[in-house]
Amino acid sequence: MRLFWRKGYAGTSVEDLIKTLRLSRSSLYDTFGDKRTLFLEALKLYSEKVLNATARTLNESPSPIVGIQKVFDDLIAGAGSETGALGCFMVNSIAELVPYDPDVTKLAEEFADGLQQLLKTALTEASVQKIVTKKQTPEQFAAYVYNTIQGMRVLIKAGATREQLQTIGNITLKSLQQ
Repeated sequence: MRLFWRKGYAGTSVEDLIKTLRLSRSSLYDTFGDKRTLFLEALKLYSEKVLNATARTLNESPSPIVGIQKVFDDLIAGAGSETGALGCFMVNSIAELVPYDPDVTKLAEEFADGLQQLLKTALTEASVQKIVTKKQTPEQFAAYVYNTIQGMRVLIKAGATREQLQTIGNITLKSLQQ
């Protein structure tokens, strides 16, 4: 997963995979099928990890807004790190392969839907608790926060500072509560 994440699909050769996985060419094909199948499995694994971590963060937080703040804080913590410099594997894959690859497009749509559903659930609870404005629906706010998260991921890869990212997160949270 990290190899594809770092080099992209096109930039990763079968030789890179053989070296990284310490497999022979025949074992690679016997175990994973082909490069494309392995890439799609890596992207699915990444998606599951991000969605599970986000769900855990939102569910374990004392309030929905605190949960969203924690999601932002976790992203911001990656600024300036090696992992942060890689960007988001999903965003990278979207930029490289969508709309040319229908399987990647489908995974990207499922990722977006999954993350927005988690956010919608949190924002629906925030609405019930009357801690967000009623100016937008929880679904609309979820799309907005999703866009903020994805934008922050791109900015982290581009070298944004933690202060810049914190400002974006703070403005987003304030806009939910006004």
